[in-house]
Amino acid sequence: MRPPDAPVESAAAAVPVPANAMEAMRLYGGWLRAVAVARLRGSQGADDVMQDVAAAAIRSWSTLQSPRNAKPWLYRLTVRAALMHRRTLGRARKRVHEAAELQIARHGATGATFADPLEALLSSERCARLRAALGRLPTRDAELLLMKHVDDCSYKEIASRLGVTQAVVEMRLFRARQKLRGLLENI
Repeated sequence: MRPPDAPVESAAAAVPVPANAMEAMRLYGGWLRAVAVARLRGSQGADDVMQDVAAAAIRSWSTLQSPRNAKPWLYRLTVRAALMHRRTLGRARKRVHEAAELQIARHGATGATFADPLEALLSSERCARLRAALGRLPTRDAELLLMKHVDDCSYKEIASRLGVTQAVVEMRLFRARQKLRGLLENI
């Protein structure tokens, strides 16, 4: 039995009170990660959420009225960060699907379409890189490459258009492709 004059220890006294945001993250980090995993419906992205929570906690620790309220405050930050992460993923998925629809619209239903929306997005990025590199090439080289690969002209046709021999066309195309490769590596 407890002596009548002994102080009563409450359950609240046993809960540690963090002095700063880093200590709060150390104390409650495991539990907060479990909350993030539950909110994200999987562990993918939980590290990103925890990083966002830690940054927000450090940034806003001074606004916390009482360090005793750190646990529910961090819980709200974690729920909000998980929600924002899911929204970001949803927006990214939407952009990928929009890129796939754009690819289908450009090439038609019977044209070269991609089963994977990510492949469509990557294809459009490759096209953008190629356009940028072609824009940096000297005009003569860009025109030569376009005649060969877009207009599908033969070496003989290009030679007759330019008034040079077929060997000159082959050499110029070889050099233009080398320049283009170099530009694509730097973009």
